[in-house]
Amino acid sequence: MNALLAGLIVAARRWLRARPRAADAALACGLTATALLLRLGEGLPGDAATAAVLVVLLPAQAVPLLWRRSHPWRVMAAVGVAYPLFELTDPLVGFHDGLYVVCALYAVARHARPPRSAAAIGAAVVAIALPEIVGPWLSLPVPREPVLGPIEAVLIVAIAAGTWLLGFSQRRIHADAAQLRELAGRLRAEQEVSARRAVVAERARIARDLHDLVAHHVSAIAMQARATAEVLNEDPALAGRGVAGIGEAADTALAEMRRLLGLLADDRGSGPEGPLVGDHAGPGLAPEPSLRHLERLAATARAAGCRVGIDVVPVAGIPPAVQVSAYRIVQEALTNVLRHAGATSVRIGLSRGGDG
Repeated sequence: MNALLAGLIVAARRWLRARPRAADAALACGLTATALLLRLGEGLPGDAATAAVLVVLLPAQAVPLLWRRSHPWRVMAAVGVAYPLFELTDPLVGFHDGLYVVCALYAVARHARPPRSAAAIGAAVVAIALPEIVGPWLSLPVPREPVLGPIEAVLIVAIAAGTWLLGFSQRRIHADAAQLRELAGRLRAEQEVSARRAVVAERARIARDLHDLVAHHVSAIAMQARATAEVLNEDPALAGRGVAGIGEAADTALAEMRRLLGLLADDRGSGPEGPLVGDHAGPGLAPEPSLRHLERLAATARAAGCRVGIDVVPVAGIPPAVQVSAYRIVQEALTNVLRHAGATSVRIGLSRGGDG
């Protein structure tokens, strides 16, 4: 039963939060019904005219609350006039129905711009205290006795100030929340733009790598195929080794193409078998090239008939991205040798100086 009641309360709050005008109407009706029940419990005046004025003025104070969000100052003015009239007409002594003024003051603090909204504290204090100050001096059907002592005055000011602080704090909380939502939206948009740029840049890099490895290995295969055709009849054994070299070059090209295509297929750069970069690629996939793999390029060029020598310094400490770039430069250079010079002597040299 308690869970059902709690669920109904939560659903009602959500419904009212989505419909602010309905929430304001519910507030006005609730305050009016409560005030009427309390006033009827105390008994209406014997004078029919006075009783009729009370019955009209009591709900009239609640009607302006329907516009408390859009026109808080006008609501404060209307309630500030209706409340003293009601109090001066009511023969009972006390601060009856001051909740209307409190709600209007909260609306000003919550929906009007500070610091001007702080002036509503004085307006609320005047509206509540005015009947108790001027009532004893007016000729009313039922004389009013002064009840506004120091304690009552301090209480009125404290209630008014506390109400304004509560409304102002709610305004700040909602403004901060809206600002945070706006910043979060901008951050998400910037992250999406950065992610798209990163994807485009990565795809462009992979496309360049794919072009380099295909051009290199196809050039090597073409060179080996021509050389194998020339010795096929004269030296079948040498031709067989050439065919084997063609197969190895093709297998290497396929392995590297699988790695690059795996990167394209997985936005995170990893596949079912794990990372596809570095020296720990998944099964059947070539690791990301580095300067430690220059011998692989040299072997492909040697199989095509070139005489390749390698003279490099230790590669420890060189960033992986720099090693990949250097590897691709050497690969492109060997591709140009095979394409334009054919079987010739080649030396691969690598040196370091300072940070270069």
